[in-house]
Amino acid sequence: MTILLDPECREIHALDAFLPDLIGRRVLEVGCGDGRLTRRYAHRAGSILAIDPDAARIAAMEADRPGPNVTGRAAGLLDDDLDLPVRSFDAIIFSWCL
Repeated sequence: MTILLDPECREIHALDAFLPDLIGRRVLEVGCGDGRLTRRYAHRAGSILAIDPDAARIAAMEADRPGPNVTGRAAGLLDDDLDLPVRSFDAIIFSWCL
């Protein structure tokens, strides 16, 4: 039996309510996993840096890239190699990461 995540699209509706205008915006998605959510909004964002500490999940996302504007990186928020300049993003999405 296949389990459908968010078949009622509540997650994307909530995202749309909080971030209705992603056109041209720089987004950091924390805990992107295999890109399940990333695929649902990538067409609207200017650029996305999608990070997850699990390199295998990033590889799965990269194998089925959500869009040309998406860059995946195996990293956590506290990783030294993330080293992002202040104000690098217009929005940060942190979903299902607890």
